[in-house]
Amino acid sequence: MRAHRTYLRLKEKYEIDFQVICSSTASNDSETYEIDGINVQQIVSERSRKLNRKLSSTPLRRFTNAALSHIEARSVTKQISETSFDVIHTFGYSPATIAAVNWSRKHKVPLIMELVNPMPNPYQYLPGSRLYSDQDLNHQSLIVAISQSLGDMCKSHGLIDNVWVRPNPVDTSHFSPPSERTRNDARSTISSATDDEILIVYVAKYIARKNHSFLLEVMAHLPENFRLVLAGPPQTENDTIPGLTAGEIPYLDARAKELGVGDRVEISHGFVDMLEYLSAADVFCFPSAGEAMGTPLIESIATGVPVVANASEPAFREWVIDGENGYLSDLNSERWAEAVINAAKLDADKKAAMSANIKSAISTEVIDGHYNKLLTELAAMRPEQQLNVEQVLSS
Repeated sequence: MRAHRTYLRLKEKYEIDFQVICSSTASNDSETYEIDGINVQQIVSERSRKLNRKLSSTPLRRFTNAALSHIEARSVTKQISETSFDVIHTFGYSPATIAAVNWSRKHKVPLIMELVNPMPNPYQYLPGSRLYSDQDLNHQSLIVAISQSLGDMCKSHGLIDNVWVRPNPVDTSHFSPPSERTRNDARSTISSATDDEILIVYVAKYIARKNHSFLLEVMAHLPENFRLVLAGPPQTENDTIPGLTAGEIPYLDARAKELGVGDRVEISHGFVDMLEYLSAADVFCFPSAGEAMGTPLIESIATGVPVVANASEPAFREWVIDGENGYLSDLNSERWAEAVINAAKLDADKKAAMSANIKSAISTEVIDGHYNKLLTELAAMRPEQQLNVEQVLSS
């Protein structure tokens, strides 16, 4: 949705047209559909995925995983070859993005590669193809690194001038400190918290590395006037990474009762309006691990809500400043509880300042303008040319 909204804005502001090809971890259906007037083609191999799932616990799983990647990449390559465009923009890492990167390099089409998860190197290869694949990511290309740690990783592989290090932009016309009425309405909608209670909010998909259950342990160390709301989409049957499905989420309720905090914890699942949840919050917690950035963290700061985040994540350390917009803590429930108490005490002036800092640095207005400059430059580049991000953005 972040990518989708970005390009909707670019289309409206700069008449940049786009089409979408995607994969899916939640669905096994290949389909073409339209959203907000934009064509989206979802490409998956239902037959191969079913076979791969059946063999997932056998010694053959590495071979079936590899075969599935090649089959789905081949389908994406076929679709790309039948499409006319000026630039390819990939987000993340999947058979679909590998196919797009390989096609752009082979056919000398300008490429934007957006790195959104921690990874050891920026190159993308299909299983078994690394030794005979040669990806040129220096010429006619832009690499977007959504955290400094990803930018440093690119630098270690000799990619410097064409790397744009910037976090995910925040729509500050949307994410900004709420009025008292908006705050009260949001609180009554998402929780039963009273005016004199401190409301902690965490919204994330119920996957294991998001660490929802840790916050239940934190609640056991917080005073009675602290209340916690957990929300986010559940896992589906087709998701391959560890997590909780809708039917398994009641485990968290049972765990909260075990810890004696069941009456102060409210848990729901499904897609939610992030702004509504942040508008209601006094503190936003982010105990997640393995994050390249974590857009909700920045959205929270933009909304004037202090954040308590996992200190072991380099990307979180880039944005959370102790005592200014929140606190960093290791995943120790007692120390985390102390950080939550301190975050809840930050005054109104600091909340206003944290919001203003986000608006001036990484609002959608700022980032969209940079995107337009870089896209215009990249689309006009010849195969032998290299992009210099700093020069383009300073011109």
